[in-house]
Amino acid sequence: DNSVDGSGTVEIMICPPKKACVIFRFLSTILSDKLVVGSYKGLLRIYAPQEGGYLPAHTMLEKQVDPIVQIAIGKFATASSQLHIALLHPRQLTVYTLGWVQNEQGTQYNLTTLYTHSLERTAFNMIWGPFGGAKGKDLLCVQSMDGVLSFFQHESFVFSCFLPEFLIPGPLGYLPRTDSIVTVTSAHVLQSVKYQSLAVAANALGVPDPSTKKKIAPDFAINLGEHCVDLAIKTAAKGPSQILVLGERTLFCFKESGVLRFAKKLDFNPSCLHIYGTAPSTDEDGGGLQFLVATHTNQLLVFRDTHLMWAAHVEYSPTALCVAHLQHMRGAIVCLDELGHLGCNYLGTDPTLFVATLAGSRELNYEEADREMKALQQAIKDAQKEHSNATEDEGLQLTVELSAPRLVENEQETEGLRTCLDMKLSIRARGSTCAKDVSVYITSSLPVTANPTYYHWDTIDTITVSKAVTVVCVPVLLPVQRTLIITASYVDHGLHRSTEQHVSLPFSLFCIPCQPLKAAEYKITVDTNCPSVNLPDLFPELVFAKPSEGVVPSNAMGFKLLAGPEVTIVSSKSSERYRIQSDHFPAITPLVDELIARLASHWKNRAPPFCARCSDKPPLNEYFDIIDNHYKLRVSMEQCRELLKRHAQQFRAIQKRLLTRFKDKTPVGLAHLDTLLEGTFMQIMALAEKYEMFQSDLEHSSNELACASKLTALVMKLSVVMTPEEYRTLEACLNPNVVHDSEQGWEEQSHVAISHLLHTTLAKNPKDQSAPVALVLPDVQKLKRNIALLCDRLSKGGRLSASAAPPPTTTTATQSLERKSSQHLSKSQLGKLPPLPENTTEELEDNQISEL
Repeated sequence: DNSVDGSGTVEIMICPPKKACVIFRFLSTILSDKLVVGSYKGLLRIYAPQEGGYLPAHTMLEKQVDPIVQIAIGKFATASSQLHIALLHPRQLTVYTLGWVQNEQGTQYNLTTLYTHSLERTAFNMIWGPFGGAKGKDLLCVQSMDGVLSFFQHESFVFSCFLPEFLIPGPLGYLPRTDSIVTVTSAHVLQSVKYQSLAVAANALGVPDPSTKKKIAPDFAINLGEHCVDLAIKTAAKGPSQILVLGERTLFCFKESGVLRFAKKLDFNPSCLHIYGTAPSTDEDGGGLQFLVATHTNQLLVFRDTHLMWAAHVEYSPTALCVAHLQHMRGAIVCLDELGHLGCNYLGTDPTLFVATLAGSRELNYEEADREMKALQQAIKDAQKEHSNATEDEGLQLTVELSAPRLVENEQETEGLRTCLDMKLSIRARGSTCAKDVSVYITSSLPVTANPTYYHWDTIDTITVSKAVTVVCVPVLLPVQRTLIITASYVDHGLHRSTEQHVSLPFSLFCIPCQPLKAAEYKITVDTNCPSVNLPDLFPELVFAKPSEGVVPSNAMGFKLLAGPEVTIVSSKSSERYRIQSDHFPAITPLVDELIARLASHWKNRAPPFCARCSDKPPLNEYFDIIDNHYKLRVSMEQCRELLKRHAQQFRAIQKRLLTRFKDKTPVGLAHLDTLLEGTFMQIMALAEKYEMFQSDLEHSSNELACASKLTALVMKLSVVMTPEEYRTLEACLNPNVVHDSEQGWEEQSHVAISHLLHTTLAKNPKDQSAPVALVLPDVQKLKRNIALLCDRLSKGGRLSASAAPPPTTTTATQSLERKSSQHLSKSQLGKLPPLPENTTEELEDNQISEL
């Protein structure tokens, strides 16, 4: 409290609220304090609160003026020591004198304009005090939106200057002992600047000069690290002042020299604070602070330094606080919210001194607790079984009907071949289900697109509702996943539920028949324990007949994927083998997967069951080439991104220089900045085109990497006897779903997963299990080495699951395959999978392919 002739001035500022009241001050008289409230609408009111609730007679004055930004009360007149009211408007500063007239109707108050200052810049806030050691007078300091401090001494303008390192305006405070102005910058830095430094930095004309920003050196600058919500300064007649800063997460208290006195972490969202006094303290910091803090959760907290003394609930969230001495109540807490609710409150309850004591310790009956736990677990299992049995005939039923794929005629020949099919989606409710707000999403991955991908119904009952969906395969990428995911979410009796269905798309959607290849660069051979099947019987919808002969070969078929590559499947007549070959290595993946699936479906009722093995080694060399290409594209794309970032920074810097030249009143030459700007723009455009090219290449490389990873995992599964759980683990390590961001890509993910396997389940000795896994991958050499080591350990009997035992190898199907492979096994290949014998290879290449 600043004592002025027995009256006090208490200040609270809301900066800035959303509506209505902006700020309020107390105008103290001998009897009681009066409340002064202003609003952005320009309505000024002065209240004299009395006991018994608000009455219209409590309003002393109501005056309409310009929009009010802030109110100040102090000694702002030259020839008078009385208190005056200063109103800060967006473009002017006006000082009023409060007068009154006593007549028959009572006391009538009025405001008389003392003087007015026009502002060249839009005002944000202001402070006042005896700047420069003024005796018995208060000067005004107005901060503009662009960081200019303008000082006024009564009717005269003193000077103005820029704040150093300014971006956006912040709260202001004044330290009388050091004659310094305190503020918090947009960089969350608390800094103090002496009034003398600001006066020296101003030029002779008093006009702000941007070059003075570098000349002003603050007394101290402290990085708070968070946004400042409110700032308050407590001055004392004897002793140093204290600075209290309310942050979003922390409460700071500093000495006037900038030394941190205390800091308290807040577990609530504060809105404002007010210092109402000091408590005796043994230290030399000027006594303990007593202050109020309001929160956005309608709470009012009373603190003494870092100790919480009281907590109370209020009806609204205050955005301004102060303590007033009213005629009927001393120490009333006045609260103002952003909607204009003004209230005088008091703490009228006594705190409870009851402290709950701990119950006496008792011995626990572990056997009884164990029986209770088992009973609860059994009840949970029974409830889950009942729920699963009940939901089998409940919920939504999704039915999908697919038509035969057909070719789509393209308007432009450059688009390539396209195939499409029509899908009929039927949905209905089963049982007592009452499905409301039903949303159906259709998810697909390239090269497949679905149209439309979303349907919505308000209500679905037992009557079937059908919708048509068109599925198109575009000649962009190789098919890695050939499924559509249909997800339906709905509300049933107030509960949110969902159901999902995976739809397998026909293989003929992704390829068309073509002539078989007589020779190819890449080959994969699959051994089976069943007689060879005529390929036209396995792929009846993809039979390619020679136009001249009309003959359909039974041991060889060609497939042309819509993305471009051609793949050939050749079956052996004398042995139970199939060869898949192509000049494009990743294109083999969908044919190998489809061939094994169709063979298993063809021999599903055979005894012994169908079994397939691969006598080829994993194609690691080709796999590593694809990994190298993918990683190089990622590195090139990141380098292009950095170059694009640097050129964009350079472009912005040149723009700023040009704008400075254009704003200069004295015409000067551009110094070839326009040429440099144009050249930088052309470089940015070239880099953007190059970046888009890298993005397209990376998309195709990622697709090839996904196919190659799936093929490598599939060959390892066929080469080594694996359980389904082990194959899922291997496929998760060599993830065919290639996704990456700027920080982590497929290489880093696979490197960590494979390293984890090599250090755990596939570790040779206990030392390997404790070895750390490197998360940083500077290149792919270590990844390729780990993949080769993974394949080697699997081929030597390693297991991918610690609990998985090797599957039994005494079945007739496995014994038949092993007898055939052991006939061609050499001593150096013991423990490994046998390759194709030379005579069989020649037979497939010469005898059978020549018959095409």
